[in-house]
Amino acid sequence: MHPTRNNTGAFIHAANLSHAPAANAAGTRNGAAFTFGTYRSLVFSVTTGATTGAPTTTSATYKLQTSPDGTAWVDAKKRDGEVVSLTVTAASIAAELDVDLQEVVPAAHDRIRFAETIAFTGGATPTLLSGATIIFGGGQSLPV
Repeated sequence: MHPTRNNTGAFIHAANLSHAPAANAAGTRNGAAFTFGTYRSLVFSVTTGATTGAPTTTSATYKLQTSPDGTAWVDAKKRDGEVVSLTVTAASIAAELDVDLQEVVPAAHDRIRFAETIAFTGGATPTLLSGATIIFGGGQSLPV
């Protein structure tokens, strides 16, 4: 049997916690920064849990940012100029965003992170339980 059918772990690196699970109020928090090395793609995986405070609408938007040095961050953009992002508008779901790093990361940049923005309409001090991971793939060599 081919290794891609029974040893997926040899082709990806999934232990990358971007945003630790937490009950988040409205606002923005930056995720962990990663140097992506030889990986050429990623899957950004978000999980939301329950809301508190009875909001009428909920949204969590995650946008990919890149940096050459880990201090100056810019939004990653697709060829059409649109920011690379994922928006979740419901509680208690899982969502993912597939990203080709070769297409959206400038040549001089070797670091990425996702910025999370939580927004609500209505409610009394609402929160959203959320967390996210990054799964790298398409490496030039197999992970150790």
